[in-house]
Amino acid sequence: MRKLIAWDMVTLDGFFCGPRGEIDWFVFDSELEQYILDTQLSAGAVLFGRGTYEGMAAHWPSAEGKIAEFMNRVPKVVFSRSLQKSDWSNTTVLGGDIAEEVSALKRQPGGDIFVFGSAQLTSALMENSLVDEYRLGINPVILGAGVPFFKGNLERHELRLTETRPLASGVVILHYQPAPQAR
Repeated sequence: MRKLIAWDMVTLDGFFCGPRGEIDWFVFDSELEQYILDTQLSAGAVLFGRGTYEGMAAHWPSAEGKIAEFMNRVPKVVFSRSLQKSDWSNTTVLGGDIAEEVSALKRQPGGDIFVFGSAQLTSALMENSLVDEYRLGINPVILGAGVPFFKGNLERHELRLTETRPLASGVVILHYQPAPQAR
């Protein structure tokens, strides 16, 4: 079965974007780019909620580089009840039951499935115990306000730290898996 990995850049105070959706605080440098190239280019699919998808679809089709090539090539699935179609290559829009649809995707052959951003989608996946790993890039900034990465009425989730990678920029990448008793 494919693993579902939730990856996001967050502030020290847990926000994945500012109050107006701004992400200008992301620390992106060659070291983070190399981490992404090493860990994400083997993904078999990427999942998005509508809001994150719209931001990604506005950026990546005209971007250049290895990450852009990956983002434009990889199969993308958008969960939305309002979006009807997509013009971004290799994108499928689904509006059905998230738990059923993602469970079916996990059973298909292929590489790991990543969720980028998409706080509401991630919360729905967590509520259904579908996230196999969390990868967070903690940025050295406190916003004080914004959109929290972990949303909704989540219950307690015990996690086990599996990797820590500090970067010279001050970003610390943490990998967590649900603790065995939590599954």
